[in-house]
Parts: sequence; structure tokens; C-alpha cells
Amino acid sequence: MQFKRISSIIRYLSWADPFYKWKISRGECPLCGKSYFISLKNNPFLTRCLTCKANITNLALIPVIKAHVNNDYSKHVYELSSYGSTLDFLKRHFKNLVFSEYFPGKKFGETVNGILNEDVQHLTFNNNSFDMVTSNQVFEHVPDDRKGYAECYRVLRKGGAYIFAVPLYDIEKTVQIASVINDEVVFSGEPEYHDSRLGGAKSAPVFYRHSLNDICDRVKLAGFINVTLKEIMLVPSQGTPQMVVYAVKE
Repeated sequence: MQFKRISSIIRYLSWADPFYKWKISRGECPLCGKSYFISLKNNPFLTRCLTCKANITNLALIPVIKAHVNNDYSKHVYELSSYGSTLDFLKRHFKNLVFSEYFPGKKFGETVNGILNEDVQHLTFNNNSFDMVTSNQVFEHVPDDRKGYAECYRVLRKGGAYIFAVPLYDIEKTVQIASVINDEVVFSGEPEYHDSRLGGAKSAPVFYRHSLNDICDRVKLAGFINVTLKEIMLVPSQGTPQMVVYAVKE
């Protein structure tokens, strides 16, 4: 596991600008408060809080969560990951919290090494179980993203929100680049993998390049009516806003 983590860090640093272009800026971290940020490049993913060490891509859900709950931390929440700054925030504030990971080949709805195993395409929860569902950098790895959105809609209560982020590209439409055929991942072109803290570097296949121009429409197909993109800027040195999808079940 340690080797996998180190290999992911090396890969992360390979995307940075040359050292002399790195920037330090001061801002408000939504997880830990006033802090300094380091930008290895003008990019949210490559800009990190020097206190909690989280990058802005991972921190960006927190302001949207805060605005949605409006200090009501009694809500029942489901997070689709067992690590990360969003989960750290949720653990601090919400007593009614469920989180999970995806362990293929293991029984869903049961725990694996103490962590609940769930497939977002076939969640084991009852209808209307949660007031909020969150995920970050998950749905590009889901073979059928629209089925996953529909499951999030199903388990949400009326007035509940699905708040999430995925890599978004300025292309006309979302493009599916891989599918599962006979239990094997088959790419339609050049294979693409992302790093995973659990699996290591290049361990998570990418199924979609999501378009910022149609992501809201894709989510609406699940039944959501009110779907918007939130632009999150924590410090100017991040370069561009981190986009967060905010979908409310009415």
C-alpha cells in the first residue's frame, strides 16, 4: 500500500509546473479555516492547502454542502468514499453519516475490512434514506453513470441534494470511452486510468469524459429538476474555478 501511495505522489508531481513557477497564496480553507495554499500549477487539482494538505478539487464540495444544510447538521448523509477532505468534514459535523467504497467481487451491502461495500449503480439502501449524497471524482469510473445518478435520486428524500464533482471538459457532449463487456473493461480508444488511494497509480479505469455543457442534463434524466453548476474559487492561484454539480430532489 505504501508503494502504491508513493507512486501516485510521483505521478501527481509530474503534472506540476517547474519549481520556480509555483505560487503561495493565502485564503480560507473550507475544512480548516485561514491557511496558505501552494499552487504547483494554475489548476484546482494542483493547488493544496498547506494546513490540511487537501487539494481544491477535493475541498470544493464543502462550501456547497455548507450552503445546502444551512447549519442543520442533523441530516442523514451518504458519501461514496472512505477517505478525503469531504469525508473529514462530514465526520466532524454529521452524526448520521454512512460512507462506502466499491470492492468488486465482494458482496454489496456488507463490510470489507470494516468499510461498507456499495455499487452506486445498485445501491442496497431503501428509497428515501438520506437527506444528502456526496461524491468526488467517482462518476467518471462508473460504467453506467446515468444508472448511478438514478440510484442517488432514489435514495434521497424530497428536498435532499446530490452534491458531486467529476472532471469536466469543455466539449459538446459527454463521451463514453469504455464499457464493460463479459465482465471485462473494453476501451473504444486509448485506455485511460486514474490513480486511486486504495488501488494506487493508474488503477481506476475511466469510462467517461464528462462535458460541462451537458452534465446537468444527464443528471436531470435521473429525475432531478433543479440541477446547477457551482463555481468554487478558494484562491486566485488555482487559476480556474472547480465546478461542483448541485442537484436537488423536489
